[in-house]
Amino acid sequence: MASTSSPSSLQQTTKTHADSLLQRVQTEARDSAANTFDAVASLAWLWPIRGLVFSISHPHIILSVRQALLKSLITSAIIFAVLAFFTYIPQMAILAIFTGPLAPLIALVVVGAESLLLISFLARALFLEPALTHVFDVTLEARGQGQLVREGKARAGAQSAVAKGVQGALVKPLQVFSKDGIARYIMTLPLNLIPAVGTVLFLLYNGYSGGPGWHSRYFQLKNFSKTQRASFVDNRRSQYTAFGMATLLFNFIPLVGLLFSFSNTVGAALWAAQLEAEANLIDSQPEGTQGRKNLKKSE
Repeated sequence: MASTSSPSSLQQTTKTHADSLLQRVQTEARDSAANTFDAVASLAWLWPIRGLVFSISHPHIILSVRQALLKSLITSAIIFAVLAFFTYIPQMAILAIFTGPLAPLIALVVVGAESLLLISFLARALFLEPALTHVFDVTLEARGQGQLVREGKARAGAQSAVAKGVQGALVKPLQVFSKDGIARYIMTLPLNLIPAVGTVLFLLYNGYSGGPGWHSRYFQLKNFSKTQRASFVDNRRSQYTAFGMATLLFNFIPLVGLLFSFSNTVGAALWAAQLEAEANLIDSQPEGTQGRKNLKKSE
């Protein structure tokens, strides 16, 4: 009796989860499409570029994790080369039916997306997490936010469970996050079959869902609750979408895409440093503003 009901219960649970995931994908797709103009206008897509420039002008930040950098280059090159050798031409042939002359370029993007997915399973546990966390912290310190880093680390050191979460938080956008995130990523790959706009939609949706993950370390250092993080992201949703799209484009670059995870991290930290500076400025204003108001009242 139990043996017959168990498979039925499992099927029902699986179906419910699949329906919930599909509904979430549809909702996020509508939201990302609605934010398209705002995402471009926000100019947040410039932060990964600024991160690249800052990495070049401050080489000690990237060179401080040179071993992880070398492993990233080798891993990215090998995985992309293997995928390109075995899958590029077949995928280009299929895409040619739908996209015509754009097939070679779109097939390259698809191979890059697939290699990113495979790298997500290999790189994180081996070497990437601590390296990116270090790069994020060092960049914050270079931009005058050393106190934020020190306080965040002290808090994490006092709570070992939190420390473990902080250490693993930053690489979420690179790994396509959770099981649901992987499923959503795979589900949206066929968007590249749509002529002209399919790849843009793919980048837009995955930028929307993955963009906020690049600030997971910042949220941890700030000790944000889940509600605070959600509110913070919602207020900057278009900016995170633009940022996520730009990081994906860099990560899709053949052979060296994984290397840009380091400069993307620098860009995320630069943005976080600016947000923190603006927040500190706003926090310091009310007292002065109130003083001026009291002065006017006394006059």
